[in-house]
Amino acid sequence: MPKTSYPAGHFLLNLGGTLTRIEKLAGGAVRGEVSIFRTGSESLAIKRISGVRYELFRVAIGMGMGQPLYDWIKAALGRAPVSKDGTVALVNASDKAAAYRHFRGALVEAITFPGLDGSSKEPAFFTIKFSPEEITYAPGDGAKLKATVNAKQKKWLRSNFRFRLTGLEDACKRVATIDSFTVTQNVVEIVAGGSGIRTRHPTTLEIPNLKVTFSAADAKPWQDWFQDFVINGNVGQGNEKNGTIEFLEPGGKATLGTVSLARCGIFALDLEPSGGSKAAAGARYATELYVQAFRSS
Repeated sequence: MPKTSYPAGHFLLNLGGTLTRIEKLAGGAVRGEVSIFRTGSESLAIKRISGVRYELFRVAIGMGMGQPLYDWIKAALGRAPVSKDGTVALVNASDKAAAYRHFRGALVEAITFPGLDGSSKEPAFFTIKFSPEEITYAPGDGAKLKATVNAKQKKWLRSNFRFRLTGLEDACKRVATIDSFTVTQNVVEIVAGGSGIRTRHPTTLEIPNLKVTFSAADAKPWQDWFQDFVINGNVGQGNEKNGTIEFLEPGGKATLGTVSLARCGIFALDLEPSGGSKAAAGARYATELYVQAFRSS
């Protein structure tokens, strides 16, 4: 009988023949839907399986995710979502396939970007949620499977990033943290007639706000923008700013990927609480920005 949790081992995501190692995996189960019926004056309810539901997958992936997965995410961020077929394989310690979960017609529903912190030594992972129209279990066939991407790449750390906003380039040089944020693709499920077949269709894309902290030494340009934009009410498109979050290799020289931020507006700015023990030189400001659109490149 299928289980909703996975046994020990590691997992590979197969999209278009590219095998990507999954750092963490949840979901992806098939569940029967139970309906309750009562007939006549009987007090005992009758329960029946009335349908099948396929849970969404939640996978944590590093920066070396491979082109098919990267393109899938890029399409979702660009408001042009596409559905994909693929497989999640459970691989044992000998790199042999122990079980498969094939999925069909899956749409990316959420992309969670990791929190970034210039002082962190922790690895960073994206969390991708995708919902399939159908999942099929299959036993392992013992095939030898190894990741075709990210096999030897150094771990990408939460500290490997650079943040920029047009007109505030110098003031962004000492950005300390960017909170984790999630882009959500809303999806509607449509049941075709009396067949019980469900199809999934993308609707609206929800763009989150950003919270950024930076050195108090760079506060003046941010304060000027806040004064003009919020207090003085000059909130037109001409006073919004474009920007980027760049994900850097561990050495900090090469750029692994970039997220473009379109038409950002500032709406909050304040000193971070320091607890009274932090020296003035180490003080930080926290700002919150709305973003009109994200694009990856």
